[in-house]
Amino acid sequence: MHTSFISQVGDTKIYQSLKDGEIHIFLAHPDYVESSDESLLNATERSRASAFKFFSDRKRYVAAHSFLRQTLSKYAPLLPATWRFTTNGYGKPSIANNGYEWLQFNLSHTHGLIACAISYQREVGIDVEKRKALMDLESLCQYAFSAPEAADILSLANLQAREQRFFTYWTLKEAYVKARGMGLSIPLQQFTFIEGVNKEWSLHCDPALQDDGKNWQFSSYIMNDHHLSIGVPIDPAIMTSRMRFNRLF
Repeated sequence: MHTSFISQVGDTKIYQSLKDGEIHIFLAHPDYVESSDESLLNATERSRASAFKFFSDRKRYVAAHSFLRQTLSKYAPLLPATWRFTTNGYGKPSIANNGYEWLQFNLSHTHGLIACAISYQREVGIDVEKRKALMDLESLCQYAFSAPEAADILSLANLQAREQRFFTYWTLKEAYVKARGMGLSIPLQQFTFIEGVNKEWSLHCDPALQDDGKNWQFSSYIMNDHHLSIGVPIDPAIMTSRMRFNRLF
């Protein structure tokens, strides 16, 4: 168990626990992130921000990465600008500050929403997307999904329902590949999500992935026109992780 800073009264810091099996999810609107400033970012982040063609995309990137740093500082006595990161061979970042490697995180952002997931010593993947109209949905399904997933989407008679289902599957698949730290190097057709009678999602993997879907837990949410999904490996000692949301707008 580790503690996390949540508020301060005078010179006294007040903490809450980050327990094994808890996933803390912080949500914010990009326009309402306090102290959203490129000065908080490192040289790599600033370079990526400057590469965006449109100012709105650059602003959202800066807000998201400022928010991530501020969120991490709730869990350690480090200023937001002092967090250091390293990446694996596929580009997934992790904490490089000595003594805080236990702090696992994942970040996602889209128009109107930033989502950051925090866990204790367990990989976590989170994805958020804003639902929008899709052109040539059938071709998109064939590209992005396994045959059972595509068939499920295209079986729905209502276009809005098909688009809603599309983004549920898409965020689930993104959450999985991000949690594994391999991104889209994992073929999207080689794993399938199936919704059970209790609205719980299960993962089924092709043997080529060398992974067992029974070792994973997933949750998916629809929040107005946003879709959010989270994936985390199952700890045999805990089995079911608890999701705790912190909505900051």
